[in-house]
Amino acid sequence: MRRAIISIRLIAGTALLAFMAALMPVYAQEAPKKAPAEDKKESAQPVEDIGGWRVKDFKPYIQAMRDLQKLSREYAENLLKVAIDEYSTGLDILEDMENEVAKIAVANKDKKNLNERWYWQEIDRKNQEARQIAKLRYDAKLKSVTYFTRAINRLDEVQFTEVRKDPKFVTFQSRLYQVYVSCQYDVQNLKPCIPILERYIALTDANSKDVWAYRYLSSCYGFMENMVGKFRLGSEEETLKYKQLKNRNMLKATEIQYGIESPEYKHIQEIVEINEKKTERLNDFK
Repeated sequence: MRRAIISIRLIAGTALLAFMAALMPVYAQEAPKKAPAEDKKESAQPVEDIGGWRVKDFKPYIQAMRDLQKLSREYAENLLKVAIDEYSTGLDILEDMENEVAKIAVANKDKKNLNERWYWQEIDRKNQEARQIAKLRYDAKLKSVTYFTRAINRLDEVQFTEVRKDPKFVTFQSRLYQVYVSCQYDVQNLKPCIPILERYIALTDANSKDVWAYRYLSSCYGFMENMVGKFRLGSEEETLKYKQLKNRNMLKATEIQYGIESPEYKHIQEIVEINEKKTERLNDFK
């Protein structure tokens, strides 16, 4: 993967989107080869005659003129390249962390620990090893989130319609959202996950049927319900809103995984009904 990432930095133009197919093998589609005649036509771009103007360092003073530059394919593809670099850096951090965790696990397994005379010493050692690994995971995910956030911001700046609608762009966007939410959730930063999950579900029909999106979303809304209600951070109406969103997404996750006629769905449905009836009874005593 790292070799693919390095190679993308050496490629410009339309080859950039072809790299994304290699980056996401699940959705990969081989880019069609162009005939030599087509290549010649594309390379023979007309050069604008600007006379004696020296415009290399020109930067428009008027905002509207600056915005026009952002509508070009070249600008969009440059943003996409930067987003891929940020995404790849974040993945590298996670991959290095997993390799380090694996090394620690092997070292701990092979260690003899002959100085341990009591059972509590073994328990204390294992707890210390678990804390070391947990800290490695936390630090790496927190660091990688910075790069994933930058990548999302870059994609949001892409305005060229043909680039945004390209299937490879949408696939990359979905993968970026997935890893961003996974890492933010693991470092207990649940609130920022909600808008990204909502965007992810709305992005494609396949995403709208992704059970993991609704699992994460129901947990995030449950967290917000608890925070608003427990610590008085909002009104009762806001608490009720988060409760209903939590229940709706929990039902959706169960429906996708087990089916609407399954005993699992009926069980969750009963829990949701009891949960919301309790809220109705409490509201009667306002």
